[in-house]
Amino acid sequence: MIITEFIKGILIYFKANRVIFKHKLWPYLLIPGIMSFCYVLFLVILGSIYFTDVSGYINEYWIPNFLKGDAMVIIVAVLLWILIVLIGYITYQQVVLILLSPLLGYISERVECLVCNTPPPDFNFQNLFKDIARSLIINVKNLGLMLAFTFSAWTLSIIPAIGIIVSTSLILLIQSYYGGFGLVDFTLERKRFSVKESFKFMRGNRGMATGVGMGFILLLMVPLAGWMAAPGYGTVAATLAALDKINVDMPGA
Repeated sequence: MIITEFIKGILIYFKANRVIFKHKLWPYLLIPGIMSFCYVLFLVILGSIYFTDVSGYINEYWIPNFLKGDAMVIIVAVLLWILIVLIGYITYQQVVLILLSPLLGYISERVECLVCNTPPPDFNFQNLFKDIARSLIINVKNLGLMLAFTFSAWTLSIIPAIGIIVSTSLILLIQSYYGGFGLVDFTLERKRFSVKESFKFMRGNRGMATGVGMGFILLLMVPLAGWMAAPGYGTVAATLAALDKINVDMPGA
């Protein structure tokens, strides 16, 4: 059952693509895409500005004298780049979901209105701030849990032979689940699910959430275009998957 739901969660991206083209949703996906790319660009600029000085400092004060030299500066700089890539990859989903939550929440609302032929909910500033606070609580909690589980899975890499394979597979599934959680929650938030109810819903639909998150990660593996498309596509796919689970009729999908 979980495997079936996992596969459906990935395949929902094909349906999301049809919905995006049918309803001409590209303008709504542009701003989140640009902001997503800016996050990646920020990490690159940060590394470009500071890594040369940091690697030189480490070479001067932290490296034994017999290892010091230009070659060590280059090695340390390469290791720092690897570190920032890992940090960016691990934190990308939750950071982007936190920063873009108002925009992605609006895209999710727009998708439901179009595919279900329903009017948008009345705007309310009080609900807006409640939703932002709720999204922040869920995504910060998920970020903490994701980092803890990711670190635990990473420690399995010390097991000879199969450790790397097991560790990498678990980390990918952990990243997928929590990424899918954040994307699906935009719909649950609009349906007035409490934080507790959202976690309960996700526990009952782990396969679907993980599949949606896996699709998100697969998009991120496409340089530039994938980074731009992932937030919007992921939100549309997650909205369709969540509405299906809540048993909402979608005549316009």
